[in-house]
Amino acid sequence: MDVLTGESPDAAARLQIDPDGDDDPAETTAGPLPPSLHFERIGRAPLALQRICDLTPLGDGLYAAHANQPLGTDGATITVYRPDDTKRPLAVAFDWNRPGEPTRGGGAGQGFLRVHAIVGRLFVPDTDPPYAGFGLADHGTEGYVFVSDEHGVFATARMPGHRPPPAPVVGDGGSVGPGAGIVPRAYHVLDVIRFRGRYYASTGSVPPTERAWRGASPGALHVAEAQGEPWARWRYEVDYPWPWPDGVWRLTFLVRYRDNLYAGIADYDGRDPNDYVVFSPPPESTTITHDAERAVRVTPSGGALTLRWYADAGRLWWIALERNGAALLRFTDDGSKWTDVRLPVEAGRPTDITRFKGALVVLTEQGLWRVDVTPPEELARTTEKRSPFAITDAFCAAPMAVFRGGLYAGSQRDGSLWRIASESDASR
Repeated sequence: MDVLTGESPDAAARLQIDPDGDDDPAETTAGPLPPSLHFERIGRAPLALQRICDLTPLGDGLYAAHANQPLGTDGATITVYRPDDTKRPLAVAFDWNRPGEPTRGGGAGQGFLRVHAIVGRLFVPDTDPPYAGFGLADHGTEGYVFVSDEHGVFATARMPGHRPPPAPVVGDGGSVGPGAGIVPRAYHVLDVIRFRGRYYASTGSVPPTERAWRGASPGALHVAEAQGEPWARWRYEVDYPWPWPDGVWRLTFLVRYRDNLYAGIADYDGRDPNDYVVFSPPPESTTITHDAERAVRVTPSGGALTLRWYADAGRLWWIALERNGAALLRFTDDGSKWTDVRLPVEAGRPTDITRFKGALVVLTEQGLWRVDVTPPEELARTTEKRSPFAITDAFCAAPMAVFRGGLYAGSQRDGSLWRIASESDASR
C-alpha cells in the first residue's frame, strides 16, 4: 500500500504495471460535441506572464503554469482560475519571481513549463532556478520541485532572500504539507511523473563526476529518494546520452506508454540525430539503468523537440517541433510505428491534444480540430488578427485542458486564459 495515497492495487489483476499517460486527472465530459464552438477570452490573472505553458485542474481550480521566455528570461508563476469565486476568479497560486533580489545569473525562476496533479496535489518543476541553485545540497548546482498541499496551496518563498521553501512534511494522519524538493546537480527541471511506483524528474544536469567540468552536461532522470520526508530530495539515477559527449542536453517532457517511460530530448547544439528516449526497465527492476535506455529517431532530420505527449485508449499521440520549423501530430499503436495526421494548412501547427465529449480534439495555432475522424474536422477558428496560440517558443506551446465540463486554452501572447465555448454555454 502507498502510505501517501492509500492505494493498494492488485498488480496481478491488470496487464500493465502503470496506466498509460501522466498523472493528471482525466475529466470525462458527457454528451455530443456542440454544433458550434468559439473562442472567448476569460482574462488575465495577476502576475500572469507572457505565456501559459500548461493547464491542470485540481479540486475547484484550473491551474496555469506561466513563463516569459523559458530558460531565457526571469519570470515564473502559477495562477488559478476558480469560477465560483465571483470577486476574484483569477488569482496567484505561487510566485517565484523573487522581486528585489539580485538579477545577475537569473534572479528569478525562468519559467514553469508543467504543473501536474499527482496523488491529489500539484507538482511544479523549476525549469531554470535562480543562480543555478542556492547551495542547499552537496553541490552548488541544483534545481527544485515545488509541491502543493491537497488544496492546491503552495508554501511561499523563505525570507530573507526569497529562498525556496522547506521540504514537504508529513503531518498527523499522513497529510503532507507543501514545500520544495531539492534536485542536486540539476540546472533545469522540466517535468515530473510517477513510474513503477517512484517519482521521476527530467532534467539537464551535471553528471556525478569531475568530467562534468570538462564539457559534458547530459540530460538526466532524477528519482525522489524513498527515505525521509516525501519528495524532499531527488537523486541522479540515469542519463542520456551515454557515454557522455561534450555538450549540453536536457531530457524534457515525460509520458508512460506500455510500461515504458518516454522522454523528449533537447540538444543545445542541435547535433543529436534522435528525437526521444525510451526507458524500458525489466518488470522486476527497481531502478532505471543505461541498459534500459533506447534512443529513437522518427523524423526525417532527427533532433525534434517534443511539445506534447498524450496517451488515449491504447494509443500514444505525439506533437513534435522539427528542425525545419514544422510541428506535426503523430500517433502509434505499438510504440514503434508512427502515423502522421495531416491537418489542413489553414489550421496552422498543432499545440495540444485532449479528449472532450468523447472526441479527440487538437488545439492548433488557428483553431480547434477534431482528429478522430477522416479528414480532420474544423470545430472552431480564432478570430484574432494575431493568434494567441502561435508557437513562438520551442519549450512552451499553447496548452489545453478540460475543466468542469468546459474546454480551456492558454495564450502565448499575454498569458490570458481562454474558453472554447458553445453558443448555449452559460458564462463561467
